[in-house]
Amino acid sequence: MITWMQKHKKYLVITIWISTIAFVGAGFVGWGAYDFNTDRAASVAKVGSRKVSVQEFQLAYANHYSFYNNLMEGKLTQEEADKMGLENIVMKNIINQTLLLNFADELGLSVLDSEIKEKIANDEAFKDKGVFNKEIYYATLQNSKIAPRDYENGLKKEILIGKLQGLLKTKPSEEEIKIFTSALFMEDKLSVATVTLDSHDTLVSEKDIETFWSANKPKYLTKKSFTLETIQIPVSADEISEAQISEEHNTNKQDYAKDDGKLMTLEEAKDKITQNLRLKNTKKIALESYLLLKKLQINPTSEITIHEDDAKFPIEKLKNVTQNEVLKPILQDNGYLIARVKSVNFPEPMSYEMAKPIVQKELKEQMQSLVLAKKAQARLETFKGEDIGFVSRDSVKSIAGLDEAKTSEFLNHVFDNNQKKGYKIIDSKAIIYDILEQKLLSEEKSKHYVSLIKENIEQMKQAELTENLIKKLASRYEIEQYYKGK
Repeated sequence: MITWMQKHKKYLVITIWISTIAFVGAGFVGWGAYDFNTDRAASVAKVGSRKVSVQEFQLAYANHYSFYNNLMEGKLTQEEADKMGLENIVMKNIINQTLLLNFADELGLSVLDSEIKEKIANDEAFKDKGVFNKEIYYATLQNSKIAPRDYENGLKKEILIGKLQGLLKTKPSEEEIKIFTSALFMEDKLSVATVTLDSHDTLVSEKDIETFWSANKPKYLTKKSFTLETIQIPVSADEISEAQISEEHNTNKQDYAKDDGKLMTLEEAKDKITQNLRLKNTKKIALESYLLLKKLQINPTSEITIHEDDAKFPIEKLKNVTQNEVLKPILQDNGYLIARVKSVNFPEPMSYEMAKPIVQKELKEQMQSLVLAKKAQARLETFKGEDIGFVSRDSVKSIAGLDEAKTSEFLNHVFDNNQKKGYKIIDSKAIIYDILEQKLLSEEKSKHYVSLIKENIEQMKQAELTENLIKKLASRYEIEQYYKGK
């Protein structure tokens, strides 16, 4: 049970603060509908008496992008971020933050400099062998392109909201603990059986595929793509002297840090410096070629097609391009790419032959699901399955040959439904179940998890209180939003 609770804890997440140093792949947002009134140019919004600066918004955006990018294992593109409305999510969160900060101001809450220093000194990211290291602190911030003042202002806000949240904490009652324990620690004794498909159950004819395609034609579109005429500029093989390496290290020492934040020695950084200097030389050549291509004084040497979901290409650079536009040099693993847009190819209906493999797969899956549901429903009332004993939400033993993730999916279905009998379709089979008996975890075992239970209840109640408070504060403090998003 503790495994399940740890996976499903409802943490109170107001936002991802700028104090988190994890800016990966987002860069700064491009401004869309922005009010450029000179009195507002430095802010994206004003909430009560507090302004939200452009920089604060950009840092928060970069953090959110990094957070979601990590969830997607580094596969989040700028286009997908725009589709999910990431800018609006960030703006909403940052306005909610600022509402709470206004209320904290009104209550007279404040943060001492000593509290900020203590938080920094206790951050493991800035420690060397367990001791705070000022050099690591400044190097880490510099590598993340955050000014110490901005970072410390972010910490101040974080501490201030933490104090406000502390006021919203309420201890769970005994009744709440009992109810929560019952909900989480219930165990079911299950009888299960598996329903599978026969080879003839999902046979589809050419006519079936064509009929399904005809009925769903608008759904099957080609991907948006870009045809580019290109010139590849390989990484320069110029000899880099020891003097150049030494000068680069002395001038930009902060750019050569290890994963732990410590600066590299000249010897440790030598290979990286050599590569960077060669890339700088290559970029000069690439910029010259870019200008020549733009003036039609040189011709492209190859042609490529990039699809909108190409994860290997910085697709955001093609977001608003037009035909014949020449792109600034694009850094790649093997050098720089110079490109002229030959055409922007918008989605269009696929031909039957092009769509057929996709249609066939979807039709087969749809039929599979319908047949399994029909078979499972027919067996549900009379089946006699295997008694697998008592299970809980976090049981890890395999059920009906499912792996751990699929077993968890099945068990969550069982415990989230109030039917004694039921079934769950997973992949190419249906698992039928019958709840033979129910029981709660022993009182002694429940005591083992009491602190975790209380923590979960406190967090859920605090989240509810905070949400309601924000709604009230939104009508209490005036909100002026200058940046309207894309």
